[in-house]
Amino acid sequence: MHPAKSYALSASPHTIATFRALVEAIVPNTPELAPFGAEQTIGASELGVQDYMIWELDHTLALFFGMELTNFPLSAPTAGMLNSGAVQLVASGHAQHVPNESLWETSPYSAIAPPDRIRVLAMLEELIVDLGALPPPYRDDGGFVKFIVDYLVRGTMFGHYSEWSAYGTTRLDTPTERRLEHFPIGWRQAGYPGVSLGYRALMGFPLTIVRKGGESTIV
Repeated sequence: MHPAKSYALSASPHTIATFRALVEAIVPNTPELAPFGAEQTIGASELGVQDYMIWELDHTLALFFGMELTNFPLSAPTAGMLNSGAVQLVASGHAQHVPNESLWETSPYSAIAPPDRIRVLAMLEELIVDLGALPPPYRDDGGFVKFIVDYLVRGTMFGHYSEWSAYGTTRLDTPTERRLEHFPIGWRQAGYPGVSLGYRALMGFPLTIVRKGGESTIV
């Protein structure tokens, strides 16, 4: 496994631009929420969640090659999958907004508008794409495509609302070397008060079970 920080810094501009566009679309900047507090406007790309997604895809997922489970860096091929989906969306005529031509060469996915980026995710999840045009290991593997699209959405949300961004200068170190440098913005947005030994919560409803004649009744 590569050291996390040096690996993240070695990601290509195409991959970084694609994942920045992804997290922007899933958790966007929301200036209209400013009346509820400045922290409520902050989106995932401003917290660097694209770096989190690249790191996670390259370090935490493993694939079977033959009979062996092998760590396989997935950020670059996943960016390629998203870019292929963007190309297919535009070619189909279903894009709702004109792409930004100045960004197209670097990353077609970043060149399309955020609503169209979500449409690409939907196309991929529903397999309304030419699977043969996707890069390995996604080529002709609809099950894996559906899995990774779900992972991208959940991973972005987790990266944004977890403590990851608060690791600050250590966020791209290995997990054992990360240290919290401030209170996580995602926690403030969600109203989470922080780590505690326990919180008062509804643990269920008390039930009384009456057993009579070999039968049980809940009252």
